[in-house]
Amino acid sequence: MPMSSSYGPIRFFSVSDDRYRSVVENSPFGIYRVTADGQFVTVNPALCEMVGYTEAELFASGIIVLYPDPADRERWITDYETRQHGVPVEIPWRRKDGQLITARIWVYSERDQHGGIRYLDGYVENVTALRAAEQALRQAEKLAALGELVSGVAHELNNPLSAILLFTEDLLINERRAEERDALGIIAQQARRSRAIVRDLLSFARNRDAVREPVESTAFFDQVIRALEPQLEEQRVSLRTSICAESIVLPIDRAGIEQVITNLVINGAQAAGPKGTVWLDARRDESHFVIEVRDDGRGIPDDVLPRIFEPFFTTKPMGQGTGLGLSVSRGVVEQHGGWIVARNRDAADGGRGAHFIVRIPLPAQVFAVADSANETAPDTHPDAARRVLIVDDEATIRLALTRFYQRRGWVVAQAEDGARAFERLVGGSEPFDLVISDMKMPGISGIDLHHAIQEVRPDLVDRLLFCTGEVDSAAVSAFVADTNCRVLLKPFDLRTLATLSDDIAARRAPRIAS
Repeated sequence: MPMSSSYGPIRFFSVSDDRYRSVVENSPFGIYRVTADGQFVTVNPALCEMVGYTEAELFASGIIVLYPDPADRERWITDYETRQHGVPVEIPWRRKDGQLITARIWVYSERDQHGGIRYLDGYVENVTALRAAEQALRQAEKLAALGELVSGVAHELNNPLSAILLFTEDLLINERRAEERDALGIIAQQARRSRAIVRDLLSFARNRDAVREPVESTAFFDQVIRALEPQLEEQRVSLRTSICAESIVLPIDRAGIEQVITNLVINGAQAAGPKGTVWLDARRDESHFVIEVRDDGRGIPDDVLPRIFEPFFTTKPMGQGTGLGLSVSRGVVEQHGGWIVARNRDAADGGRGAHFIVRIPLPAQVFAVADSANETAPDTHPDAARRVLIVDDEATIRLALTRFYQRRGWVVAQAEDGARAFERLVGGSEPFDLVISDMKMPGISGIDLHHAIQEVRPDLVDRLLFCTGEVDSAAVSAFVADTNCRVLLKPFDLRTLATLSDDIAARRAPRIAS
């Protein structure tokens, strides 16, 4: 380590003793002496290696060449006169190759008879890697805290989202005017988008795995575009689209890719501003599905472009952006084995604005979808004798599920907590075909209910279906792994619920769904 201030500066510029010269030349620390105006008197090999300049180059240019801003040295000299000597300071230096490093420097002065600075002796350590490691540790701690926060909030947020989605899809089953159907469809789409935001936050904080499913491209983009239109109209931004005419089946995480597109389009709209334009293009390109989003805003500044996908980095004003959107988008795309590129539009493409390109690999066999293929809402089940017990502490969830099952001809019973459900299942004589229970409830939770039922009514275990808003909870994952029970992630859609309910009632349910 460099000598402390009690020893004073080493007068190595005039040292004749070979031992002192050896110490200076072989020191792992950079050592230098400069005049008051910044001209080098002595430099050692470690300093030259640290900054990438030769000894001759440093003598010719002076220490000012190491400062990104020449005014920084003057400010530092002023600070040196008022600061406690012998205490290291950390200063950004720029190497010859342009790379910025963090130099921790111990500085001592030799003064003339009037107290003015004649020479400054510096002892330098490159702490760039150390500071990067510390920053990575702080980032990991921040991500851990974020994961805990989102996990805790997810349950409370996903319950109202579940109610919104269930009631909306239930209303869509009936015939409605076109404008009402469009409005309800957008409400349902935005509830799913809100669900995606929660899951993508957890994906960023906890590396959530993509849940892929076959998605028909034309219907998917139609839904995404319709959901975006109200936000763009509010911002007075035009959206121009070019979606490939051939409808194909995409093996993607629907919610994740929808969030990627939404992030890119809304970011483009904010950059374009009122009366601006955003372009959304999607096409199949050999072995990839390509999504491009462009805008006619100011483009991405050169100093921002290298950092644009960094988590928590944002150029938006406080309260208008978390700095997570593009980072999450890149994570989702990379989970699909693809990549996302950001650049500015070139002259051939209008010469103004940003241009984002997403490429998602396609499997060897990708099938086109017939034009007549479309989704239909679940209809009344032919078996009207099935019975279900709904267990949830949220009254709105119980009501939404009751409407759904009664519409399908099921006989419905309710319990507002695990204790009442246990009494009804054990003490009653009702032959329930299905028990759908929330996992997190006051008193006896869904997990507690499962363990109790397993003890006294093991014949009912295969009729249990659990739902939870704690998307990436370790407790939920452990429960599924230990019990092989089925768990439905809130907010869920009616089609998934209908499929699972029928499978369980028929004693052939899959393990988990989302």
